[in-house]
Amino acid sequence: MKIEIKEVSSVLRELTLTIDAETATKDYMTVLGGFKKMASIPGFRKGKAPMKMVETMYGEYAKDEFYNKKLTGYYRQALDEKEENPVNMGEAQDFEWNKGEDLVVTFKYEVMPEVKVDNFKGLEIPYEAVEFTDTMIDDTLEDFRRQMATEEDADEVQTGDTVSAKIQFVTEDDAEATEFHRTFVIGDNIYSSQVDVALIGQKVGALVKTVLFDAESKAAAEEEEMGSDVIDREVQMKILEIKRKVLPELNDEFAKDMEYDTLEDMRAKIAEQLQIKLKQDNENNRRENIVKALLEANPFDLPESMIENYAKSIAEPQAKQYKMDVEQLIPIFRVMAEHNMKGYYLMDALIKQENIQVTDEERDAAIKEAAANLQIDEEKYRELYKKQIESEDFNRAIKEKKLLDFIAENNTFVPYPAKDAEEGETVSQNKE
Repeated sequence: MKIEIKEVSSVLRELTLTIDAETATKDYMTVLGGFKKMASIPGFRKGKAPMKMVETMYGEYAKDEFYNKKLTGYYRQALDEKEENPVNMGEAQDFEWNKGEDLVVTFKYEVMPEVKVDNFKGLEIPYEAVEFTDTMIDDTLEDFRRQMATEEDADEVQTGDTVSAKIQFVTEDDAEATEFHRTFVIGDNIYSSQVDVALIGQKVGALVKTVLFDAESKAAAEEEEMGSDVIDREVQMKILEIKRKVLPELNDEFAKDMEYDTLEDMRAKIAEQLQIKLKQDNENNRRENIVKALLEANPFDLPESMIENYAKSIAEPQAKQYKMDVEQLIPIFRVMAEHNMKGYYLMDALIKQENIQVTDEERDAAIKEAAANLQIDEEKYRELYKKQIESEDFNRAIKEKKLLDFIAENNTFVPYPAKDAEEGETVSQNKE
């Protein structure tokens, strides 16, 4: 068997096998012999028909069976000889073969590239830690107030009220149009801004004419499955109900309802929880920006089959939850899958390059910090998370943290560009 391997790219290989005519024909005839034993040909007892006649009748089937049974064996033998380790099953490309000739077939397969990280010092990495402020506590308390809000009937419409209305499109000939009902929040809905303007100050029972959909709210019309002919058409609304949220007073009584001792105690504990979360968010953002900068400075490819499989593993739970075709979701998660995988292998390569090791003291410190983050006793944490602590993933997380600190010391963090700074601030606020 002759073996040739062509490096198409850092991750793609073409392996061409040449099986000499004698071996290929012998293996084919062995398969054909199995057909002879089973063949029922008029004029001959089962298994006694001449091989020539069997080949005439079953030759093409025998050839397919020969390919199915023998090609994989040839392929695996070649991989063993060349010590190749594909990450996927090689696919045989189109080929033709006739008995008595050499069998030449090419397989395409993917391999894991050698990841080298040469540029990991002296980089400028955009990143700014978000500082803790008392405003974060105030915002959290306001979120709690909104969650605990009650609703009451209101006399007239104000911004923030929830309005239920009966709606009809106004027809040119004054004919009655189909009625439909909608409930929406004033100042926070999908309809045209004209709706809010027309309804503010109105009372229950009022009849108001306005435009439900305009050019800017065209997407809303599509969401409501209404045609483009409704754009800029006038509607008549009859207000059926006005509901207004009533926020509870921010006092000790409210704190007790939220299972805190006092409002002061509530603020103190919220501050503690926010600071823990903010620290984690900052660490995650720092890691993400470091990895992004390193990937830009050290580009490499990964096998498409690996990325596709990982994207599928992410998409499957979403597809199941929302009852969607997983194949439709895979492209959506593909970019994230590729980024996450490249980040993992890049960090793994650096950990090996820099020979990052974990000491017992560092493990103990990591356990102590994890217990503090969960606000449980350290011994209790060791008992509850014994398997996780003993896992390689736990050691890997410590190694990665050490590596990130090492990279931080050898590179410079710079402010975000103006646009990125605004986006980063929005993300941080959303996380809180």
